[in-house]
Formats: sequence, structure tokens, C-alpha cells
Amino acid sequence: MQKAQEITSNLKNLRYYSSKIAELAKQQFEMDYNRGEEIGINSDPGSARFDSLGAIVSACEWIEIYCDNIEKNLQSAIKQDKLLHIEEENE
Repeated sequence: MQKAQEITSNLKNLRYYSSKIAELAKQQFEMDYNRGEEIGINSDPGSARFDSLGAIVSACEWIEIYCDNIEKNLQSAIKQDKLLHIEEENE
């Protein structure tokens, strides 16, 4: 499969950037929480903000699941290389 390496490379990039996004969202959560302990926090905007940051982390977890699915299906597609084209036998 000619495009397998390129797909694998892009999949690696997706995983990398998704993990970075989740990490940054967690860092922001901690920063907001710590700041809230110091000076207080408005409950409605705070709840919305924390919910949004949690949703970002959750979405990144789903991206990881989808990446696993892509990886498994790619391996299945690669295994079909030898079976994909019928080679004519010389008589």
C-alpha cells in the first residue's frame, strides 16, 4: 500500500497535537482553579469555563479512540495488498 507510510505519519501528528491540546486544556484548568482559590471565581462563568475545558479534554480522548480505529483499519488494508490484484498465470 503506497500511502500507508504517509497515513501513519499523519496519524502520529494527530496523536501528538491532540495530546498537546489536552495538556494545555488541563494546564488552563489548573491555572483557573488556582487563581479562583486566591481571588474567588464567578460561579456561572467558572462552571461554563470548566465544562468547556473538560469537553476539550474529552474530545481529545475521543480523537485517540478514532486514531486507534484508523490504525487498526490501516493494518487491515495493508494485509490486503497481496490479495487486491489478480495476477494472471502464464500458461
